Amino acid sequence: MRDISRRGFFRGSAAFGAGLALPSLAACSNAPAAAAIDSLHSLLPGRVVGRSDRDYTSFVTPWNLAWDKVRPKAAAIVRATSTDDVAATLRWAEKTGTPIVARSGGHSYAGYSTTPGVVIDVSRMSGVEFSPSTNVATLGGGARNINVSSELEKVGRTVTHGRCYQVGYAGLVLGGGIGFNVRRFGFACDQLLETTVVLASGEVVRAAPDENPDLLWAAKGGGGGNFGIHTSFVVQTYDAAPITVFDVVWKENVDEVTRWLLDFARNAPREFGAKITLRATPDPSGPARLSVGLLGQFVGTADETMALLDPAFALAEPDRSYGFLREASYWDGQKKVSDKGDPEWSAERSVFIDNSLGDDGLGVILDHMRNWPPHQGLAQWKAFVIGGAANDVRPDATAFVHRRSWLLAAVDVAWHGGDSESDIATSLRWLDEFHAALAQYGSGAYQNFLDPREKNWAQAYYGENFGRLVAVKQQYDPRNVFHNGQSIPLDVMAFVNSN
Repeated sequence: MRDISRRGFFRGSAAFGAGLALPSLAACSNAPAAAAIDSLHSLLPGRVVGRSDRDYTSFVTPWNLAWDKVRPKAAAIVRATSTDDVAATLRWAEKTGTPIVARSGGHSYAGYSTTPGVVIDVSRMSGVEFSPSTNVATLGGGARNINVSSELEKVGRTVTHGRCYQVGYAGLVLGGGIGFNVRRFGFACDQLLETTVVLASGEVVRAAPDENPDLLWAAKGGGGGNFGIHTSFVVQTYDAAPITVFDVVWKENVDEVTRWLLDFARNAPREFGAKITLRATPDPSGPARLSVGLLGQFVGTADETMALLDPAFALAEPDRSYGFLREASYWDGQKKVSDKGDPEWSAERSVFIDNSLGDDGLGVILDHMRNWPPHQGLAQWKAFVIGGAANDVRPDATAFVHRRSWLLAAVDVAWHGGDSESDIATSLRWLDEFHAALAQYGSGAYQNFLDPREKNWAQAYYGENFGRLVAVKQQYDPRNVFHNGQSIPLDVMAFVNSN
């Protein structure tokens, strides 16, 4: 296949659009008084962004623009440059009774990295240090995928990382962390050796196997915004071996190609990491037209990769106007399969698949995709190939409980800021119906794909580990300072009774 540039799908517009009738948090009335904000400016001169400052909007606008007109806007943003800045702000918040939330990449699917109080933005704390004697890297609490890739490329090392450059590593690792290395090295949280956490009182603690091990356990998949603000992560790294990267799309015989890709993915080599994507294109004469894409990497040569995928190529010729399959050094290859992660209007629902989807499950997926109610937006079904090394870990060994699955499936709709409320509502109904039909073939949901539409989210995200997470919450955040619409509560029974 010839190597050409990838083409992205237009998912937004230059201006931020109107809000959306999605489930939301009620706007809080406990915004801090002006005098309190003045005292914060005095405490951290030059590091506080107020509502009148020119760059205020960039720090309060959520990545998922669907929440831009729904979530409350912060009274101020602290641009922390150190653990001391974070600790000082939390002590100030405790004294003034100001709500606090942390923000790194700001890619919360549910827009939870906002508050009527003060946002502690840690994006300046983005350093990455590597120790060649231990092959361990220390990442600042604000490091993003782009920082991790640019620094580890210099030393020929890698981790399980995401493909969207602007996503914060903190959010990635605290909620589990998937990527094309997951079958080789496990989830990102499996590589977490220790982390520095600032508690609500301003106390700085180290979470490691020999110190606060229960907090380290919770940090490995318990989700961000629950126990404290993380200002550094120490992670195990691995050799960045050469790979073959690929982005292939089929528009013919889509049903059979998709069936083969899913059958192959379930028992793929651990060196194979990929995402399978079905996309719908409106067809005025009938059901939507489908295409299926395979994006990912294989630790091997192009010939070896082609040998693995030959049966799919035999079923249908791929679209030769698009895509690539080529050998590359590890980090050069990542540049071919990565994405900027720009803001968008979207909603997504996920489910883990433990067993074969079978003909019935595949039929549900194909039928719903073909019956997408078209408008100018996007509809896709995504399947992230997981398992392998990720499933070598017991479900209770970390807070990340999803250790029996080979696939993480998600349905995603996106739209433009100017789309009509009725078109958006129709897409969301289709999303909910599709998810309900697909859920019978799987279980749970991915806590990094935060889903405010998920009613039984505690069980879906955490399963049998939920009770232990509540106990950790009671110990490290007994006043529930760190909370949002789907944060770990302080009392299991009170939570159950309220839901």
